[in-house]
Order: sequence, then C-alpha cells, then structure tokens
Amino acid sequence: MKQINYFAVLMLSTAIFTSCKHPKPVEKTDNAVPVKVISADELQESEPLETSGLLSSEQQSNLSFKTGGIINRILVKEGDHVRKGQVLALLNMTEVSAQMNQAEETYQKAKRDAQRIANLFKDSVSTREQLENTQTSLAIAKKQLDIARFNNTQSSIVSNTDGVVLKKLANEGEQVAGGAPVLFVSSVAGKDWVIKCGITDKDRARISGNEKAEIHFDAYSQTFSGKVKTLAQGSDSGSGLYQVEVRLEQGNVQLVSGLFAKVKIYPAGKTDLLSVPVDALIEGKNDSAYVFTAVNQKAQRKAVKLAYLKGDKAFISFGLTSGDQVIREGSAYLTEGSLVRIIK
Repeated sequence: MKQINYFAVLMLSTAIFTSCKHPKPVEKTDNAVPVKVISADELQESEPLETSGLLSSEQQSNLSFKTGGIINRILVKEGDHVRKGQVLALLNMTEVSAQMNQAEETYQKAKRDAQRIANLFKDSVSTREQLENTQTSLAIAKKQLDIARFNNTQSSIVSNTDGVVLKKLANEGEQVAGGAPVLFVSSVAGKDWVIKCGITDKDRARISGNEKAEIHFDAYSQTFSGKVKTLAQGSDSGSGLYQVEVRLEQGNVQLVSGLFAKVKIYPAGKTDLLSVPVDALIEGKNDSAYVFTAVNQKAQRKAVKLAYLKGDKAFISFGLTSGDQVIREGSAYLTEGSLVRIIK
C-alpha cells in the first residue's frame, strides 16, 4: 500500500484556497493639502497719510539787530539756555549815539525857530506861510528824534522766549546789516514742538485740520502722538507740496530741535477696505502681493493690492471681495488648482 505525503497535500490545498480569493484593492491616497482659512473681513478703516519732516519749535526765531553796525559783544554761545527778556548781543553804540544826538540837536533848533517865527507873527513881522513852515519843520524834527531814540533801544538783541541758542551766525567785531540774522534761538517748552511736513495735492484734499497723527523718531523707540495744527492754502513753488504742521502732544521725553520724524496722519474720512492676516500674503513686492483662496476644495491664486499694514493685519484695496475664504496656513505648499482640505 502506497504511503500518502500529508505535508504535500496540505501545501497544495493552501495554494488552491489562496488562488481562489479575490485580491485586496489598493487604498486610495488623500492628496489634498490640509489648510486653514479665514474670511476677508470688511472693515471701515482710515488709510493713513504717510510723510516725514523735521522737529522744530513753534517759537523758533532768527534774532537780529534792527539797525546795521558793528557787533560789540555777543553774550551767549551755541547750546546756552536763555530766558525771555535776556540780553544776548550788543552793537557798538558810537554811531547810534551820534545819530541820536544829532536828531536831538536838530529838534532843539527847529523848536527855537518855530518859537521865534511865532513871536514875529504876533507882531505882524513874519507871514503865516513862514509860521506854518517852521511848525512843519518842528514836527519833522520830532519824528526823526523819535526814530533815533527807538533805534538806540534796538541796538541790542533780547531773547523773545525761554529756550536754547541753536546757532550763532555772526561774531564780535563783524559789520552786520539791519535785519541780518545773528542768533538762532528755539523754545524748549514741550507744548511748542511741531513737525513741518510736505504733502501732495491728493493728500491735501483728504485732511482739513485737527486730525490725529502718530510720530516716530529714529532716536526713540516709543510712538508719539500729535494733531494737525495748520495746513497751507497754497503749494510751495519749488517742490509743489503743501506744508502741514503737526503739533506734538506734551510728553515726558526731552526732545531736541532738528530730529527727523516719520509721520502718519489719519484722515477723518473712512474707506471700505478688506483685511486679512499678514501671514496669508505670499510673494509680496512693494504694494503688490498674492493670496490663495479656497474655492470648491481647490486653491485659487489671486493678485491683491495692499493699502497699508497695521499690526498683524494687511488691508487690501483691490483683488478680494467680502467673504472670500483666504488660506492663512498651508499656502506655502500650494500651487494654482491644488486640492485642499479645510481643517479647523
């Protein structure tokens, strides 16, 4: 009797059973990129007007002598603090005093002549015309004396404010003309600080005065507040810009004249702008950028125009509509038409 190989039979049965089973289907791979989206918010925002200028004092003066002459003494130097009413410089008084004495002598002579002719007129010796001429000469001599006395009092430079001497423009012994600047003095009162800026005609039409402003100085990390104080009614003939003065609100920081300032002015009028997170922007350049939006589970690339950035938000002036599903996370892995899966 032939011996049966049970091991071979078992292996054959297993092979037959395996070949009769249907093959297991290959699982499909999810190619959709997981992303997070946010709706573009429609906000009433005021687009700031950006400009720059130099810090100066409202009480900033080029001080000079009223009359010309030789400078006798300058009593201050650059950087000195001065008080209102303090004498800062003096002219050589030789010429001024001589002119005042001459005017005094002329007046006294005219006064004597007028009195003599008046006595003769009473005795019918002189004519009325002679009397009137001497009275006119007396009046003229009196006015000339008043001018000479006034010039004598203006032969010194007196500070018109509590402040600091920023610049000395002449030295002792120099001949200066009347009205020529000798000392440049600026107030140090906190309430007097202003920034003079130039703006375009388009920006000039957006503001009317008293608008709020933010000021940044390179020398300080903090942000300063201010308001528009004055607006020019005409443009500068050289630059074509309109001058605007922004007054700083008084703070506890010691400022100095001449600091360069970056200014943002917020007009009262509002504009409809859409805001999205800054991290949703891709390939930004100047005021242009791109964002991806989710449309029917696909990524759509859109070009947008930036109005401005504020904090962690970008305000869009063109390219989006209210309610667009803007992809804020996962956009780095997307291309146009990529499948997306929105996650929370």
